[in-house]
Amino acid sequence: MLVGETGIGKNSVVNLIVGEDITRDSPDAEVCTHRTTRYEATMESMKMHIWEGSGFDQPKKDPEKNAPDIEEKFRPILEAKASVNVVLFCMRVQKLTSMTMRIFELIHGMFEKFTPIVLVINRLERERDMVDWWRRNKSKFGTR
Repeated sequence: MLVGETGIGKNSVVNLIVGEDITRDSPDAEVCTHRTTRYEATMESMKMHIWEGSGFDQPKKDPEKNAPDIEEKFRPILEAKASVNVVLFCMRVQKLTSMTMRIFELIHGMFEKFTPIVLVINRLERERDMVDWWRRNKSKFGTR
């Protein structure tokens, strides 16, 4: 399952994992994924479903809602009774926003004991040493 903010590159990560373009991605300002979507893929003869959650900072139907509705975003997964084997949490390298941290904490709280959460940090190519970025920032995620 992939989660993250709108425009972070979740579709590109799905395409990278599968090795072909099965999703629609765009460098433009438009939103590509409006709702949680399931993609089917076969890798090395193993059939899998990849769930991509819609972006957490998409314009809301109810502007009074400040927090994303996690249950609403994951409803298709819950209704399909799908098991989640790994969560790929996609985020930008530039700034760790309060929204990103809030979403990470919610996801971590939902899955910490059952499912590994892997950070996918996009736009690290401008860092001189990508590993150094992690050294500087890992404490913000409460990781070991």
